[in-house]
Amino acid sequence: MATIRYYLRTKSTNSKIQIQLSISRDLKLRTSTDLVINHSDWSSDTNFPKQNNPKNKILTRQLRELSNHLLNEYNSDFAAGVLLNTDWLKEKLNKYFKRIDEKVDDSVFLNYLVNFIDFKKSISSYTDCTIRKYNNLKDRFAEYQKKKKKNYLIEDVSGKVLIDFKNYLIIDCGLMDTTATRFIKNLKTVIFDSRNNGKQIHHQIAGFSTGTTNSEHKVFLSFDEIEKIKQIITLNKDWDTAKDWLVLGCYLGQRASDLLRMNKRMIYTKTDADGNSFRFIEITQQKTGEKVVIPLHDEVESILEKYHGDFPPTFASNPGSNSVLFNRHIKKVCELAGVHEMVKGKVYNEETKKNEIVETEKCNLVSSHVCRRSFATNFYGNKMFTTPQLMSITGHKSESQFLNYIGKTADDWAMQTAKTFKDLSEKKIKTS
Repeated sequence: MATIRYYLRTKSTNSKIQIQLSISRDLKLRTSTDLVINHSDWSSDTNFPKQNNPKNKILTRQLRELSNHLLNEYNSDFAAGVLLNTDWLKEKLNKYFKRIDEKVDDSVFLNYLVNFIDFKKSISSYTDCTIRKYNNLKDRFAEYQKKKKKNYLIEDVSGKVLIDFKNYLIIDCGLMDTTATRFIKNLKTVIFDSRNNGKQIHHQIAGFSTGTTNSEHKVFLSFDEIEKIKQIITLNKDWDTAKDWLVLGCYLGQRASDLLRMNKRMIYTKTDADGNSFRFIEITQQKTGEKVVIPLHDEVESILEKYHGDFPPTFASNPGSNSVLFNRHIKKVCELAGVHEMVKGKVYNEETKKNEIVETEKCNLVSSHVCRRSFATNFYGNKMFTTPQLMSITGHKSESQFLNYIGKTADDWAMQTAKTFKDLSEKKIKTS
């Protein structure tokens, strides 16, 4: 059982009161409370101030209240697996006495977030995209704090604060619900990282649901639509090139930032134990830093043959301009291919300067990201491919992440399992 004892180390008129938190025989945490007392007013029998004047009585009450507070903090953090050391004790004392330096103390959420970002920058596996999203979080939360006229400590960030911050993002900043939800998820990531580094977090955070981005409308091209795209004939060279890149993308399953930098030097051949040769392309994804290896589909090989074994030319030397032009051209390609199904999706409104969900022709909603999502969605529906197989190509870390990406829910899983049960039952009947 943890116990607290106070003592003096010096005999002076302004002796600092020391504190010892004994957790076990081998673990005793000691530091100064920075409270002072004349050593002649200290009782070595009770380890508290002598009760000989009103000032000492008040100090005794303060020390007892501090003991109760620290023991409650200890019980909570011990149960949560927080690292208990002298730094932990000092941090608790500083918070209790409100001695926090809001400019540098990393118990302040924004200070911790800045340190979090700096640390991620030093790790090669973290990309510019990752750093950018946490910088965006820093800027948005700083604006939120300014509105609330409060600087939040890490442990102040409760479920109520997360809800209020999300509402601020949607109402004040005009963000879509799915975008606001991503901000909350990123914020929770930082909070949990702080807990792993010994910080106290609010008890509501662990069980707080950020909501889901699954409500976002998922636009993809079916195999039939891809076939229509393959068949179009145009004299516009850029549109013809965009058509080929679009079809390639739907069978390679990569983001435009990776797709449009592919070249024949990334392709290699591997032979299996039976002597069968297969061709693959290997690329390290820019966003995640993950290496993926993709078998070349016949549709891919067909387009590579058109360009003498290489990929189509790109639209610009600058990667950013290249993606912008690709996005622009594939909308026209899909329009020419008759991809006119009416669907709901996100469209930027020039007047309101906000993204809005509207119903429009699918060709208007097509962007470069349709490549990766079409690959994932189309092949997920094929029983010949397992989800881990597809994830190894798209680069998703978990099945839940993958399913959310293509817009599948628990009901979809249940239906797929039910169909498999039915197939197994029919096979059993045929063989009996």
